[in-house]
Amino acid sequence: MQITTVAIDDIQIGQRHRQALGDIDGLAQSIADDGLLQPIGITPDYRLVFGFRRLVACRDSLGWTQIPAVVISIENLTKAEWIENTIRKNLTASEMVAITDALRSFYRGGDRCSEQYRNNVMAVTKRQACEIAGWKLDKYDDAKKVVEQAIPELVQLMDEERVSLHAAAQLANEPKSIQREAVKRLEQATTAAERRAIVRTVRRIKNAKKLAARRRAELNAPKSSDSVRLYHCQFQQLRKVASLKPNSAQCVLTDIPYDGEFLNQIGELARFAADLLVEGGVFVCYVGQHRLNEKLRIFDEFLTYQWMGTSRWVGQANEMHTVKVVSNSTPFLIYTKGERSKDEWTKWLDTLEFDQKEKDYHPWQKPLAEIECLLRYFTKPGDLVIDPCGGGFTTAVACLRLGRRCVSCDIEKAFVVRGLERLMENEPVHAEQDADLILAEAVA
Repeated sequence: MQITTVAIDDIQIGQRHRQALGDIDGLAQSIADDGLLQPIGITPDYRLVFGFRRLVACRDSLGWTQIPAVVISIENLTKAEWIENTIRKNLTASEMVAITDALRSFYRGGDRCSEQYRNNVMAVTKRQACEIAGWKLDKYDDAKKVVEQAIPELVQLMDEERVSLHAAAQLANEPKSIQREAVKRLEQATTAAERRAIVRTVRRIKNAKKLAARRRAELNAPKSSDSVRLYHCQFQQLRKVASLKPNSAQCVLTDIPYDGEFLNQIGELARFAADLLVEGGVFVCYVGQHRLNEKLRIFDEFLTYQWMGTSRWVGQANEMHTVKVVSNSTPFLIYTKGERSKDEWTKWLDTLEFDQKEKDYHPWQKPLAEIECLLRYFTKPGDLVIDPCGGGFTTAVACLRLGRRCVSCDIEKAFVVRGLERLMENEPVHAEQDADLILAEAVA
């Protein structure tokens, strides 16, 4: 091979199979700044072999009439184009990061350097460096995060293109143990679909680890009558009677009377919850559909709305003759005090369904398994849960079984006595009896 300078007009381009030329203006600027680092390739009779993008940039953008060329002898131009664009080895993502960072090292002060400095010194911003290197800014940011934060095995998988830049960047945010698990799953993946789903797979791994930790904590949490206290009083008196301190409870979970008579007390209940909950604490309240709009407006004055769930049952439904409806569901509201603590909540199912009603201890009693679901979704072992409308004291029993502390009350003394008897009859729940199984079945 020999290098010579040829007139661009003498070069025969012929049919080119690669149609996408990319950023010609950016290439032309790079050539103008740094020169033509690699000549084009032509045959002895001036047929173009490779370097079409460089030729177009020099001819159309820079106005060159001559260009350096390597003269090579090859008969099959199609084969030469294929070799040039496919068999060659592209730079890996981590190598591209290194090149882009090297381009940025031509100046001091990072992207904050002044415009005057840029005009007088060879200086490029991060965006300009990416344009010169030939990739997008977001891809550089993803690859840079992987290079800096990921374990070496994950960097290698990114370089081998066995995981996308974006997925690798998401995995780089995880602890090293989770990254190693992800790498193991990627190495075992046999299809592209499995590799694309790696982030979802890692999310399931994290949830499984979190749930396992919660189960261990529930088993190890102290479960005794000392951790659950029941009182015969109105909820307005509970704070004083039980010596409850402001900002001391992680959750208020209750089932209020649905009739209109209790509506006048909802404002006091909302204020009660807002006073006792810690910042970000959760308020879960069964409310019924009757005059629901009014109840929501009152709660909105004191708490921050998050969601509404539904409790459904199979069997005898409730008839509301005034609106001619037969109902077998009850809504429950999820509010928080201020903004919710995002890291504290586990994934939860907003529709809970059970085979039948449980009314052994109170006419309005909720299924024990349902209340345990809600406690597992929104609380941790050792948390303080308050139920200001105890009724059958299902919340208190669920707290005892799951290792939560509980303070509850009711205005009917008979129900309080039965609640104490119910507590004595119950034992801690077994680890395999987990509300998360219900969620898993619903998602599957």
